[in-house]
Amino acid sequence: RQLQRVEQAWRQMKSGLGLRPVHHRVARRIRAHVALTVLALLLERMAEHGAEDTWRNIGHALRGIKLVKIRGAQGMLWQVTRPRPTASKLLKGMKIEAPKPILRLD
Repeated sequence: RQLQRVEQAWRQMKSGLGLRPVHHRVARRIRAHVALTVLALLLERMAEHGAEDTWRNIGHALRGIKLVKIRGAQGMLWQVTRPRPTASKLLKGMKIEAPKPILRLD
């Protein structure tokens, strides 16, 4: 019964992260896979706690922030789109600075 509970918890954790089945044969790869999965879950939970919202809503709000590469006669410009008010509020809740509008000029 305990094994069933552990397996169920693992499936729920992986489904929230959107992971697909991965089959490893080497022990160190299995350990690395488990460690990365647990780390991803921890980051997801920390974001949910900081933003006081669900991971789905956080992802939807932050998906609007894009990096744009503009090529002109003077060179390349790397610019970040301005976060929407909901995304700005989430970033503040998670204590993350909004990205600078212009990242790089080449």
